[in-house]
Amino acid sequence: MGDPAPARPSAISDPQDVYGEFRRPLLVLALTTGIAGFVDAFAFLRYGAFVANQSGNAVLLGIGLAGRHAAWPESAASLIAFAAGTGVVSQVRAARSPWSPSLRGLACAVATLALWAVLNVLLHHGRQGGPPRIALAAAGGFAMGALATLFVRTAGITTHITYQSGTVAKIGERVGRWLAGPDTRRKQARQGTFLGLLALLCYATGGGIGTLAQQQPRWVPAWGTLALSALSFLLRSRRSKR
Repeated sequence: MGDPAPARPSAISDPQDVYGEFRRPLLVLALTTGIAGFVDAFAFLRYGAFVANQSGNAVLLGIGLAGRHAAWPESAASLIAFAAGTGVVSQVRAARSPWSPSLRGLACAVATLALWAVLNVLLHHGRQGGPPRIALAAAGGFAMGALATLFVRTAGITTHITYQSGTVAKIGERVGRWLAGPDTRRKQARQGTFLGLLALLCYATGGGIGTLAQQQPRWVPAWGTLALSALSFLLRSRRSKR
């Protein structure tokens, strides 16, 4: 199925659309995908497992069960914790509250990322391997699962923070529609292609920075926490959404 037609007014009332919940939505899209790539690269190089890229963890789990990847328990822990984080925070967002769903979701993502940062220091960034590294992979996976609930659309167009396999698939679909689709949908396809490329670029850039940050492994999740906390200044007030 294609993306729904983008319409800014309807996006404003959609709690799963970054345009509806944040000021400067493209900056939010860039920052969140960059953070995901940043901590994903760090976790893979330190723990042997991804915390955001669960497609990668599924493959690593299979490779491990075949005897070729010793860190498969870390991949399994991250995968399970990611699902748990998404499930828990989705319910938190859906609950009745005077606070907006995005504020609650962002608070959960920041809190779980901060918890991971504390554990990363206490457990010496997993350098001893074994249960500490598995616990850290799970903590990171839970935090990224929480982050994945923050938004799933940008101006009505599907965008994901952590699920970049889906982003690549959507880019291919949108490029085809842009080049050969009906005239009425080409503008939307062009916008969707731009958003997908922006997400991929920021995720990859974050991965590069996360790799360079290996020199200070103790503080990498803490830097991610600080960057994510900055989004609180970009949340829309209820009055501004009316």
